[in-house]
Amino acid sequence: MLKNILFSTIAAVSFGIMFNIRGVSLILAALNAGLGFFFYSITTVYGYESHIGMLVASISMSICAEILARKRKTPASVFLVPALIPVVPGGAIFQFALNLLEGNNELAFSYGIKTILEAGALAIGIILVSSLTKVIIRMLNKRKTHVM
Repeated sequence: MLKNILFSTIAAVSFGIMFNIRGVSLILAALNAGLGFFFYSITTVYGYESHIGMLVASISMSICAEILARKRKTPASVFLVPALIPVVPGGAIFQFALNLLEGNNELAFSYGIKTILEAGALAIGIILVSSLTKVIIRMLNKRKTHVM
């Protein structure tokens, strides 16, 4: 498990470099990827389905990215996009396309559903945290204006 977490941080660094992220932000994005893959690994080790692990990972990475964005005064996507790369369901998409081309329609359908569930879980986690962050920030800003 530690080896996979290390490889996920290396993958995030590689994609962060491709996205022109530099310095401390690159290191923080890589650590965010390691955190997300850790939560994904823990949930799958405890017997949950992979899409539940993806949801937990995306929520944890999104929370971390939002916190880092506020601290570093940088968009959250700087910390989130490279961190998401290691958990994108690329293997399931490949198996879906391969089985579809080979005529194994039942297996292709199974991988297609798995891909949709995993990608949907990633999207739901990101949207949930982003929306809650915006609501909390609005509430805090209203509180500041009413106090003054």
